[in-house]
Amino acid sequence: MIYGYCRVSTKHQNLQRQVDALIKYGVNPRFIFTDKYTGQTLNREGLNELISVLKSGDVLVIKEIDRLGRNRKETKDLIVSLIKQDIELVCLDMPYLKEFIIDKIKENEGFIEIMANALLDVILEVAEQERKKIIGRTSEGRKRAIEEGRKFGRTQKVNLEVFRKYYEKFLKRELKAVEIQKELGISKQCYYNYVLLLKGEVNGA
Repeated sequence: MIYGYCRVSTKHQNLQRQVDALIKYGVNPRFIFTDKYTGQTLNREGLNELISVLKSGDVLVIKEIDRLGRNRKETKDLIVSLIKQDIELVCLDMPYLKEFIIDKIKENEGFIEIMANALLDVILEVAEQERKKIIGRTSEGRKRAIEEGRKFGRTQKVNLEVFRKYYEKFLKRELKAVEIQKELGISKQCYYNYVLLLKGEVNGA
């Protein structure tokens, strides 16, 4: 049986990109398990349900290797567990994982204890660094967009200096936060994003 697993770490991210990739590979949508919220451990409802139905000879398809866990240790432990249960793991964004790592581990029983940790650490480190780069670029892009008064995402943005003048009135108790949001046409979340940017400038000074 072929199963799929998808995960996003926040409520605002969309699972569809991962789901579409798994369906294109050939996974039946009925057998795709998903998790949408981040947690402190690997214990997630969708993943737990998936693990409960997986058995020897099954295939598990994921789009990205780091979707299996919140950190390298969790991801590595789950991969090793799947290998020991003779469950084939297919990672669409890392096709060499099976050929160069998983198959080698299966060929040599001692290999799983001696080399698995080192090899998996390498590929998981690469995946983690790539994710951090994406997060960093997104954060920088958001800050530049706000500072330049451009739209970023779905909410209305205003120039940071314009917001600063309104926020100074808030600090003087001349305006309330909701009044600033209404006057500038921004959401509550957007308002607090601006506040964090201003506080970051102050702290960094």
